[in-house]
Amino acid sequence: MTSEYTVELFDDPAAVLAVAGDLLAAEPVVWSVVASVTHHTARSYSPGGPRPEHPLWWAVVRGLDGAVVAVSMRTMPHPPHTVWVPDLPEDAARLLARAALDRTARSGDTPLISANGPLGAVRAFTDEVRRATGGTVREDRPERLWEATRIVRPDPPPSGRARQATLADLRVVSAWFDVFHTEADAQSGRTPEEGVEPLRIAGAQRWIEEGGVWLWEVDGEVVQLTGARPPSFGVVRIGPVYTPSQHRGRGYARALVADVAQRVLDAGHRVCLYTDQDNPVSNRVYAAIGFEPVLDQVNLAIDRKEH
Repeated sequence: MTSEYTVELFDDPAAVLAVAGDLLAAEPVVWSVVASVTHHTARSYSPGGPRPEHPLWWAVVRGLDGAVVAVSMRTMPHPPHTVWVPDLPEDAARLLARAALDRTARSGDTPLISANGPLGAVRAFTDEVRRATGGTVREDRPERLWEATRIVRPDPPPSGRARQATLADLRVVSAWFDVFHTEADAQSGRTPEEGVEPLRIAGAQRWIEEGGVWLWEVDGEVVQLTGARPPSFGVVRIGPVYTPSQHRGRGYARALVADVAQRVLDAGHRVCLYTDQDNPVSNRVYAAIGFEPVLDQVNLAIDRKEH
């Protein structure tokens, strides 16, 4: 079967940025996840040095003229090691799936059971994987990408103040990173699957050292956390955003996200974030701050039956 596209796999994030940087920079909000993860990995990656145990690769998709049209990646350090699938025509997404399957077979990586991106491309990708491996496809976590160009702060603001986290806050930041995804799923009405390890956010210390964690503090007590990744091609992506249950409903998340987003804009960067489409609270809060939808994505999981 011929295709109008080709797929080239990379292990070196710096090489990906050299080859595909112009594409990522052209639409930096749309490519914010790929760009920020690739930049982050490049900062800590030593070619020829020790490799992490989890799958770590990128795929550059080119058209017939050789121009780069998309970048995919499998870099998630924890199960299910989701593949980030870009917006691609169906035949290109299927070609990408075959390249990923070949890479997985050759390297002994964990099976391909999860993909995230625009629905059409992810559906084609997972259908191709399912044809090769069996199983059934189900929809998991739908996401929406938002960008803000102007910020509306809450008026009146809640009590307390914003401050940047320090290493003295490492214990609470680590604990909240650990529970963020589980509690976010609960807020969206999803029940954790039995036997499935909850998602974790890695590297709390590094996040703090890079200045990427902000806290809302009331009378000396930390009540809310908002993360922000370093800028990639002029875009800062906010997240995670976490408020412990006993402090919810008081406007702390809205106040801190607005504060951090305004700081980003004041520094001359663009600001974006992702929400879970199933969580009406977060979507309503970010819209009130001034964020506007950019695109929708979905996570599709492949349930493989054991024989």
